[in-house]
Amino acid sequence: MLNEIVKGVSMKLNATFGNRYKAYENDVKQGLKPPCFFIGVLKPELSPLVGRRYLSTNPLDVRFIPADSGRNVEMFNIAAELLEALEYITLPDGDMLRGTGMNYEVVDGVLHFFVNYNLSLIKPAEKVPMETLSVDMGTK
Repeated sequence: MLNEIVKGVSMKLNATFGNRYKAYENDVKQGLKPPCFFIGVLKPELSPLVGRRYLSTNPLDVRFIPADSGRNVEMFNIAAELLEALEYITLPDGDMLRGTGMNYEVVDGVLHFFVNYNLSLIKPAEKVPMETLSVDMGTK
C-alpha cells in the first residue's frame, strides 16, 4: 500500500507541476539534477483497532531541491502550491486519500514538506477448515 501512496504523490506532483520538475521516488546516488522533488518515507505505522481493523499511518517527506539553494521565495511558492495539491491524492487503483498534518520547513537550502496519509484497513478473516466428523444415526 505504501508504494501506491508514493506513486499517487508522484502522479499528483506531475499533474501539478508538469515537466518543470522531476520527481524521484528512489535514492539517487549520482545524477540528481535540481530543481527536483524527492519523495521520502519517514516512519510508517500499523496500529490495531477493533477486531480485524487496523490504522495505517504513512508520513512522507516531499523534498524540493531548488537549482539555487538561496532561492527562498521559490521554495515558499512551491510550499504554498504543495499545501493545495497534496491535500487529496489519487492512488493508481483509483482510490482517493486525504493528506493530514501538512507542514513545511526549509533546512540547508532544501524545502521539506511533511504530509501524512492515513487509512484504515481490514485484514481478511482466517478460514479454519473443519475436521472430519462421523455421525451415527438411527431411528427410535
